[in-house]
Amino acid sequence: MRLIHIEIENFKGIGTRQSIDLKPITLLFGPNSAGKSTILQALHYLREILERRNTDPDQTIAGGLTDLGGFATFVHNHDQSLPIALKVDILLEDEQGSERLPLNSGASVNQEAFNALQVCYIAGEAAEYGFNPFVKHIGLTVEVHWSDLIQSSYVAMLGIQMNGEALAMLESPPQKGRAQLTGFNFAHPLLQEIIYSDDDFGSYEGEEILSPEEAEELLSDPLSSPLGSEIWELSRELSADSSVPEDHDTDFRIAVKTPLGALPDLDQLLDLDLVEIDSSVGEAGEFKIEQQRRKGLSLLLDEMILGPVRIVRDYLNAMTYIGPLRDIPDRGYQARLSSDESRWAQGLAAWDLLYTDKEEKLLNEVNVWLSGEQKLQTGYSLVKTQIREIPVPSPMSQYFEHGLTEDDIGDVQELYALLNLRTVIALRDVNRGIIVAPCDVGVGISQMIPVVVGCLRDRAGILIIEQPELHIHPAIQVRLGDLFIHTTQSEKDYLNSRKSLLMETHSEHIILRILRRIRETTENELPPEAIGLKPDDLSVIFVDKTEQGVQFRTLRVDEEGEFIDRWPKGFFDERTEELF
Repeated sequence: MRLIHIEIENFKGIGTRQSIDLKPITLLFGPNSAGKSTILQALHYLREILERRNTDPDQTIAGGLTDLGGFATFVHNHDQSLPIALKVDILLEDEQGSERLPLNSGASVNQEAFNALQVCYIAGEAAEYGFNPFVKHIGLTVEVHWSDLIQSSYVAMLGIQMNGEALAMLESPPQKGRAQLTGFNFAHPLLQEIIYSDDDFGSYEGEEILSPEEAEELLSDPLSSPLGSEIWELSRELSADSSVPEDHDTDFRIAVKTPLGALPDLDQLLDLDLVEIDSSVGEAGEFKIEQQRRKGLSLLLDEMILGPVRIVRDYLNAMTYIGPLRDIPDRGYQARLSSDESRWAQGLAAWDLLYTDKEEKLLNEVNVWLSGEQKLQTGYSLVKTQIREIPVPSPMSQYFEHGLTEDDIGDVQELYALLNLRTVIALRDVNRGIIVAPCDVGVGISQMIPVVVGCLRDRAGILIIEQPELHIHPAIQVRLGDLFIHTTQSEKDYLNSRKSLLMETHSEHIILRILRRIRETTENELPPEAIGLKPDDLSVIFVDKTEQGVQFRTLRVDEEGEFIDRWPKGFFDERTEELF
């Protein structure tokens, strides 16, 4: 699973909609205050909306310096009449789909009208019948408006896309109980019915993707689709008149219960306003069938509408953010035993992980990179020791203050066993063997350790780093490029996902190493232990502030590790000017 696309409109310095494509390694370059951090903050904001229903945040879940200041502060030009729009696309790399899309992974709605929809087919059957209906990537668009009525911001619209095509949307005014599910794309390939021949059930006769003519015909008459006909019959609003006029309204709407605005409770089944079922009328079997129809429609729409929203929420919930200023542990540092993701912003969560890593697997891997000959070569490694401290005053200290006798040894041994153990992580100078506290070495080493730990820890998802090169020697900055390649090209986790990197940086040295590895990969000249990289695995975005506002510019790289697009004037020109 990987974030592959972001669109931002009317957020902070970004006015007109700007979009970027993300790759396993995405680097954001540009002048100070150009808007690079705006991209990162937009993801924090979307996480606030989906995880905490907070459209008006100041301090975010990410913690650190990410203080957005509220809607009136971060809406473009402080104009509260403007809607903020955020769109993200996530690639589902797992060929089995996602656990958030159970129907797409083989579960059944137990309803005949939907069982033949392409979205409900498991991998084995898909391969047997010669098509692949799986959701490969999902998209989510969120619009946030300000309301004078409630004196607050709210989610006015959720737009759902699957496999690059719009599916449906949820819209609402700033009121409770007014949300509607609308904008259905009944011509979407995933909502088409599989058709089999009568003589050979194993052969597939239908078209996975409709022709333009067929799609237009279906959109003009959605009642001809299984989903459209079920919505018409089961929606309370649409079924008030049992007869369907020839010029029926094709803009289907289903009322949806939400706490406020267009964002439902993501931890509950999508609550649709469907027709009542009267158990006193008709046979018991008919009542059961009607229950199954309602449940089938609810399950299908819950997965197709809220499934993508839940995927985006869960993905952003697993996001790790390392800010531009990382705290240095003091001599009496006490690690947090409980995980606190907000501490990554200041880098302290990395130290917490190292302290609580009982098997020291992560610590050993960090040391390989810190001091390895073909790695970062910092000249330092981490050492974990345990210390017993004698409180003063205490029974133990009194023995030493008054002078020990041979008769005291037994009592002292008992008191020693009762002393609390304290774990300490220090840095060892590899060449001189001297052990020092993190606060006693150069700032660069301590600033770099959270970056190294964040890259190496066993957690997929997106890792966001601001200024990974802060206070680091150029030679080590270059080698960080290899660490970043290793991070994104390592083995997939149990969800078939890899870590991806989104970094704001000013480092020419990091990009030079990455470009070199692309060239060496193409020419098959990689050094021993080096990991290759292809141009498709790298995205370089130049963020610039113009008279029209913040603009994103993608700088393409070819297989020789050369930029196809020229750097904007004034960036990386200093090196040439100083040399020549």
